Amino acid sequence: MAFAYFVFHFVSGIEGDDPTTQLSQDARKAKELAKYYKKDALGDWILAVGKVPTSKAKEIWRESPVMKQTLALFPKFNLMKETIMTQVEEGEFRRQLLKRLDDVANRYLSGEIDAEKAKELIRNL
Repeated sequence: MAFAYFVFHFVSGIEGDDPTTQLSQDARKAKELAKYYKKDALGDWILAVGKVPTSKAKEIWRESPVMKQTLALFPKFNLMKETIMTQVEEGEFRRQLLKRLDDVANRYLSGEIDAEKAKELIRNL
């Protein structure tokens, strides 16, 4: 019994350290999250999280092309807000995201936080 336990944990430990296993897990996660991204008629990414629980929407946001596009506009908060309004489906998550963006803009413009902290707060809603 002890031998089986040792072998099981040893093999699973090796698999956890295996780069191909990690790549496979990352590919599965990316594929699972990709179902929440779609393109509109103009070819812009839309984050389809309107009916997704907020905790899941946050995870999707962190990996999304919409988040990357939004952060690329920093510190143009009006353009960032417009991007969120047009590229994140209406719902609780979008409301939270816009509220966070307003908070970050106020804190950044008042000098309370620097650019890196502002981007981190937007990224990690």
